[in-house]
Amino acid sequence: MNDKKKIYLKDYEAPAFAVENLNLDFQLHEDFTRVIATSQITQIKAGTDLWLDGEDLKLISISINGQKPDYELADEGLKVRNVPAKFELRIETELKPQENTSLEGLYKSGSIFCTQCEAQGFRKITYFLDRPDVMTKYQVRIEADEKKYPILLSNGDRISQKKLSTGRHEVVWQDPFKKPCYLFALVAGDLGVIKDSFKTVSGKNVDLEIYAAHGQQDRCLFAMESLKKSMRWDEERFGREYDLSTYMIVAIDDFNAGAMENKGLNVFNSRLVFADSLTATDGDYSLVESVIAHEYFHNWTGNRITLRDWFHLSLKEGLTVFRDQEFSMDQSSQALIRIDNVDDLRNHQFAEDAGPNAHPIRPSSCYAVDNFFTSTIYEKGAEVIRMMQTMVGRPGFRKGMDTYFDRFDGQAVVIENFAQAIAEPNQQNWDQFKLWYSQAGTPQVTVTENYDSQNRTYTLSLKQSCPLTVQEKAEGLEKKPFHIPLVLGLLDSQGHELPLNCPKVSQNTEKKKLIHLKAEQESFVFENLSERPVLSLNRDFSAPIDLQWQASFKDLLLLMKHDSDLFNRWDAAQKLYLQELQRLTDTASRNQKLEVSADLADAFHRMVDDLSLDPSLLAKLMDLPSFDYLTQKQETLDAKAFLLAHDQMALALAKKSEKSLLQIYGTYNGKNTQVLTAEEFGRRRLKNKCLSYLAWLPTHHELAMTQLTTAKTMTDQQAALGILIDLESPLRTQAIDRFYTQWKSESLVLNKWFALQAGSSHPDTFKTVQKLMDHPDFNIKNPNRVYSLLRCFGGNIVQFHNPDLDTYSFMADQIYALDKINPQVSSRIASCFDLWVKLPSTQKEKAHHELEKLVRKGLSQNTHEIISKALQAE
Repeated sequence: MNDKKKIYLKDYEAPAFAVENLNLDFQLHEDFTRVIATSQITQIKAGTDLWLDGEDLKLISISINGQKPDYELADEGLKVRNVPAKFELRIETELKPQENTSLEGLYKSGSIFCTQCEAQGFRKITYFLDRPDVMTKYQVRIEADEKKYPILLSNGDRISQKKLSTGRHEVVWQDPFKKPCYLFALVAGDLGVIKDSFKTVSGKNVDLEIYAAHGQQDRCLFAMESLKKSMRWDEERFGREYDLSTYMIVAIDDFNAGAMENKGLNVFNSRLVFADSLTATDGDYSLVESVIAHEYFHNWTGNRITLRDWFHLSLKEGLTVFRDQEFSMDQSSQALIRIDNVDDLRNHQFAEDAGPNAHPIRPSSCYAVDNFFTSTIYEKGAEVIRMMQTMVGRPGFRKGMDTYFDRFDGQAVVIENFAQAIAEPNQQNWDQFKLWYSQAGTPQVTVTENYDSQNRTYTLSLKQSCPLTVQEKAEGLEKKPFHIPLVLGLLDSQGHELPLNCPKVSQNTEKKKLIHLKAEQESFVFENLSERPVLSLNRDFSAPIDLQWQASFKDLLLLMKHDSDLFNRWDAAQKLYLQELQRLTDTASRNQKLEVSADLADAFHRMVDDLSLDPSLLAKLMDLPSFDYLTQKQETLDAKAFLLAHDQMALALAKKSEKSLLQIYGTYNGKNTQVLTAEEFGRRRLKNKCLSYLAWLPTHHELAMTQLTTAKTMTDQQAALGILIDLESPLRTQAIDRFYTQWKSESLVLNKWFALQAGSSHPDTFKTVQKLMDHPDFNIKNPNRVYSLLRCFGGNIVQFHNPDLDTYSFMADQIYALDKINPQVSSRIASCFDLWVKLPSTQKEKAHHELEKLVRKGLSQNTHEIISKALQAE
């Protein structure tokens, strides 16, 4: 596929033109939309032709200062020659939003017109300089049928509205702040709204409005409260006050992503706005709160200060993920939120780093910028910023953030600008640290320990390495050592903290003890220790590394029970489980009998009986490592062995602790409350974790069915259904049918119904997925539905990679069909093949055949990039 054009960061050139202002006139009709774009443009580089990006547009007319210019039309835009130094550009285009299945640019979600312009959707609305470093002020006039589209929204402030002839009306919006075109938004439809207000720290009143389909307004109340919390938190934590008189959110059913931070007019996937006690789980509530905050925080980290080019996407996304994580920690248990975030990072971002599509936080090249919206850019980017805060402390980080806002407000900048703003006021030299942005992969840190009883010294030796990614090998690159800040502690045999007598240990303002690994190999000597200490390293997951440490069973048990760092308590449990799962998996691969460690079962039982543990923490400590994480640790993906090992281990733990699990379940099940507090979330989490273990014993299958039928919250009902769907029991089909009958009119709940079936470990899962493709409630044009069914199945390690099933051919067909409808969605589904190189030879050949066939058929830039990189991994 040599026609695919690769884009390189090194080829960046500053814009040759400045757009002083832009007036947009939208005339919305049922069968077409007319757009008139009038802009005042100044030439920065004399003698340069004007290139305007544009795709899938019908050009009606173009003029410069009222005259027809010398221009050339192409598939990807148009070139205007011999332009004057200053001029007015007027372009009239015609679109067909109702036919736009890519959901980029202007499209229709049901009867609602809406836009999605990030990353390069604006070029599907009009011909323009579609790049984030071209910022201008917008005035937007929207005209439509008043009865069908009574609500007409865009960015900024509403400055006029009036009725027109023949039943039409118009609204004019003006945004006083310059912005790049990816932040433009328009929504038109017949929508309900809830309204509130917020008084800022300076006393300004801001009108808050959340729009949704009629009848759904009450489900937006929690989102409204989350928005007000976010606004107050950003004032208090980072000194950021909202700058417009109105803040609007619109909930849309058809949306490629989660949400979009368009200036003053956020457009959200409805699943991240709607929440009520009947249809939303505790996790849904937490996610809504987090994403509402994320998009609001973008007003300063993304909108007021934006990115120079898309290679620096993490400038806004990594920073804003960090900010929303900090916000969530302040609303709940810091340690438990941190554990959840790291668990997600290790399951997904670590896998991305180890796969064929690995890339640095600041990539150097791409085929499609839409593929930059990854866990590496977002979550790993946030981890790098968290390391900065760990090194300079919270007050120092706030000082750096103030410098960043003061220095770069209103500009399009790069990651180095941010790093320098944090480093300067804190007297830091981060030349080596910034390698985190340019080098891909997860650093591995190997631990070697030595205790000298005669001299009472403990030597901690650390060695770092980071395997070259597929792309780095192809480019002949070499890795340099990372600067890795590690928070640590040493425990005595009773679990008490020991003093850290080592000159290389520093302390930040939060009294965290730090060492800095900068060389490939370095040793740290601790003195005056009367006994061999137990190491607690990388506390709070202070650096996103893979820690290679052969800790003893005894030491891990001590950490799991006594470590003052709750993250490392959880991580110690994960290490214990992982060691056993790996041993069992290897045994299963050899077709030998599986016997679970009695010592591990005893330790699990003692942990379950520990009444001092917080319910949320205990629930997390009971989690077995995911199949995703196990896959990373194994050389070969043996799906059958994975499943056998996991099931045998879960069964053994359930048998050993049956009585205790029942007791805990009974204690918390009796409450069956709908209260939305962190404490109740934790109790439900623990109760449902106990039920998931009990269900491994056939005598308790009815318990899960009873919970499904009597639950007063979606959290409990979904947990019960998820358990029953995995069972070899007649109750399985009853549960699936009952849930569907109860919730078939609730689209967001049906997404859960599809997802639970697609993600099941049950042997009939593939057959079920094939049937669900023809289900009347499945719509291949709706991203939520596609993600629920196909993305969940593609991520189902043990069934998608089941060697007895023809899943690869099936999924390749779906990817190809989706690519013709919505390339963004197709490319996300295509990543299910990233693990193909880990498969046994026969499966590997099947997967390779399907990947090559896909490339030969011809794909969009988005999907081609994912598939071609997967093939390069061989």
